[in-house]
Amino acid sequence: MHLHTVDQLYLHWRASPKIGSTRLKTHVMEEWGSVISPTLFNVHVDDLEDCIPNYLDINTHKYADDCTQDEVIPYGSTSNMQEVLDAINDLAHRNKMKLNAKKTKDKWICFKAAIPEPPHLKIGDDTIERVKSFKLLGLWIDNTLKWNTHIDEIARRANKRLFYLRECRRADLPTNVGLTCYESKLRPVLEYEAPIWGGLPQYLTDELESIQTRSLKIMDLPSDSLQSLEQRRDKLSIREYEKIINDETHPCRKYIPDMVTNKYDLRTPKTLPGIFSYTKRHELSFIPRTNSLL
Repeated sequence: MHLHTVDQLYLHWRASPKIGSTRLKTHVMEEWGSVISPTLFNVHVDDLEDCIPNYLDINTHKYADDCTQDEVIPYGSTSNMQEVLDAINDLAHRNKMKLNAKKTKDKWICFKAAIPEPPHLKIGDDTIERVKSFKLLGLWIDNTLKWNTHIDEIARRANKRLFYLRECRRADLPTNVGLTCYESKLRPVLEYEAPIWGGLPQYLTDELESIQTRSLKIMDLPSDSLQSLEQRRDKLSIREYEKIINDETHPCRKYIPDMVTNKYDLRTPKTLPGIFSYTKRHELSFIPRTNSLL
């Protein structure tokens, strides 16, 4: 099975108001700071899924002005994504909108080298760029489904923010000020969406821990002054997992096995059945990994 995704489908709405006897073209949705622009945008894209035929079996994920679509292509089948793009492009034209091909990305995920990639997707006459990785809502995802790109990116951003701690030390501020600065400026960068990518190999875990160790060293604090980032990621994952379990309407609830009720009192009762993984990649993903932590 392989996955074909299209991300960041930005739609720009254009209008032509008439002022006196002159008709002017204005980019209504360019002013993202206006109060009504998000509402107008949502009105125009709310029925986006309705324009896609059900038999195409395409998943659509919308968040604010971002739209991601994916499909699973069984072995021997062909992609339906181009047909989907054509349907969305027709919808955009009907709503006086235009798809921006330059801001639309195409990513092909397949772990079988013998399977050729499908033809490049197009919006009209414009070819969509096929990328190996892209940033989706702050999370870097590459076509190997590994987290090296994301970890390198957040490590780069966090290292830049070590400047705040050095300034605190240079100003001879109390240690608790530097600690607050680390917890508010650096650590959130290292933990953003951590439940998703928390299952890291050891060398990536060490890369992140070294940033916290360096931060504590700048503040003249011992390396064990704070809980390790790995322990915090596990707690964040468990907290998110429990939210999903307790919310029957959560989109991810269907992927979690049902609770098990034991007829007998066991020494170590476990209400969640184990999840068997065929690959290490699946074992380190959010649901199997967090399920094993409970």
